[in-house]
Amino acid sequence: MPRWLRSYLLMVKWGVLSSKPWLSLLGAVQIMMTVGFVIGIGFFFPQIDSNIARYLVTGTPTLILLMMGLVVVPQMVANGRLEGTFDYIWSLPVPRMIFLAADASIYIVLTLPGIILALVIGAVYHDFTLQVSPLIIPTFLLVSMTGTFVGYAIALGAPRPQMANVATQILVFVFMFFSPVVYPIEQLPGWLAAVHRVLPILYMADLTRGSLTDLDVNMGMAFAITGAWCFVTFVFSYIIIKRRN
Repeated sequence: MPRWLRSYLLMVKWGVLSSKPWLSLLGAVQIMMTVGFVIGIGFFFPQIDSNIARYLVTGTPTLILLMMGLVVVPQMVANGRLEGTFDYIWSLPVPRMIFLAADASIYIVLTLPGIILALVIGAVYHDFTLQVSPLIIPTFLLVSMTGTFVGYAIALGAPRPQMANVATQILVFVFMFFSPVVYPIEQLPGWLAAVHRVLPILYMADLTRGSLTDLDVNMGMAFAITGAWCFVTFVFSYIIIKRRN
């Protein structure tokens, strides 16, 4: 077995065993929140037609992955930096990017039950049929990695761990209410729509919509821009990890 693969599997095992109590709790809470979201968000609309239902339900996977990547990951890294566990892990004879990959894998797998349940229950509850494309697999991987690397970039780039925690609270407010994830971008003011055409959130949501419905989505542009953000934030995290003692 190659050394890097053995190191990766050992770090995944270490991460699961060391975080077992809160991982199970986080998984259970996430399932309840996501299922509740796809049902509860419908109460904001007097009537839900097929298009609204598809936006609501297919936007949920993006929200789940954004919540995990942009909120949970930075907070866990910040807490690790405050407690000193992050420094201990980086002192181990394992490449730091291996630890990052193992950590990200755990977070990504943790989102799967909530995403699947939210899609199935949401489609049944709002009475429409999902049209699952083979692109759903690369879409899930790319969206989850992008959210995770953006989260790591925030957590590792913040001068102080407390600043990362504050940033995550702001991000929750912004992408829950002011991001075109569960509604079309045309509903935003022009200036805010222009901002979102540069940020990855719109395109992450477009990827899930295009992979699960027949809504008109430019998948090529969505893959390109989301992939660019994934690459840039990965490189940024890599540079910080290599430079930090």
